[in-house]
Amino acid sequence: METFYPDHHQEYSEVLTSLGAFMEKELLPISPKIDTGEVKMAKPRRALLKQGMCQIAFPEEYGGLGLPFSVYATAVEMLGTAEASTCLSVEIHNAVAEGLSRFATDAQKRAYLPKILSGDKLASFTLTEPASGSDAGTMATTAQKEAGGYSINGSKMFITNGGEADLYLVFAKTKKGPSCFIVEAPSPGLSFGEDLKKLGMRGSRTSEVIFSDCRIPEENLVGEEGKGADYAKEILHSARIVVAALNVGIARIAYEKSLAYSRQRKAFGKTISEFQLIREKIADMKTEMDAARLLYFYASRIKESGGDYSSEASQAKVFSTEMSLRVCDSAIQIHGGYGYTTDEIHRHWRDARLLTIGEGTSEVLRMLIARRELAKLQ
Repeated sequence: METFYPDHHQEYSEVLTSLGAFMEKELLPISPKIDTGEVKMAKPRRALLKQGMCQIAFPEEYGGLGLPFSVYATAVEMLGTAEASTCLSVEIHNAVAEGLSRFATDAQKRAYLPKILSGDKLASFTLTEPASGSDAGTMATTAQKEAGGYSINGSKMFITNGGEADLYLVFAKTKKGPSCFIVEAPSPGLSFGEDLKKLGMRGSRTSEVIFSDCRIPEENLVGEEGKGADYAKEILHSARIVVAALNVGIARIAYEKSLAYSRQRKAFGKTISEFQLIREKIADMKTEMDAARLLYFYASRIKESGGDYSSEASQAKVFSTEMSLRVCDSAIQIHGGYGYTTDEIHRHWRDARLLTIGEGTSEVLRMLIARRELAKLQ
């Protein structure tokens, strides 16, 4: 599978080439069956994690490879092309590793990061609630301090990897405000709702996560009490770059299929690729894809340099998610009736549709971008 990473550093190329070959051989062929439920993703996902997918951008002392974040983002684009549901699950898993690497104690990092990065434990980012999504400050889940630990009560909704993860990074309110906790599964008081039926990303499990006097030890508090909202924001800034890369991957597979089909399908005595209006669609699809790739790569570079990348990450996510929908819609149009009736085409649009909502809606992210721009004038 082709990689578009611009730096031809040998180590980066070897990692990406190896992962790309695995994705093309093991994931791309079964992606339609993952969408229909004929094949479960757990086994190929674990194999992918064993290949080092989530080790790329983390320190070697915790089992990582110590490579730039942009290398990981590029790998995510490739995975989005091969199998979007698996990519979503891995993105959430990696977001937990990102949070622990930045905010956990040394003891917590040593205990959990190597197992998450290697794929020995599957992780889930557990923030959204039935009545609070983007407005995380209104969360209702509580963590009551008690002798030796905390008792968590409440529920979380639309949780990717819910019900199958081994570890949940949970955000709950304490007396000092939203805080962050590690909850391992199984734990007394931890339970799950039924898997939610979805328009797209059907291979990834999404469920309600329920806490009923779920007791955890005091050492499972991540960072400081009352800092959870700040931690969640920082984790989401990084995750938005990754979601942008995932969307470029989804658009890429829809584009490649459209390009090939336009060279095969004939109408009025010639292939439809010879018609000007089809060529305009192809040109627009390619241009928008490449622009989205540059946006997520630029945000990645700022992150690597230690700068504030929150606005750039939001720009990359907004543009890439909406770009992907446009490209997938054009793919359906190019394929005509087959685009509308064949899962092989319209599943890419269905997969992309979620991503203008998750990890910050387009509306909320536009507010963030505008706020940052207006603040420059003060």
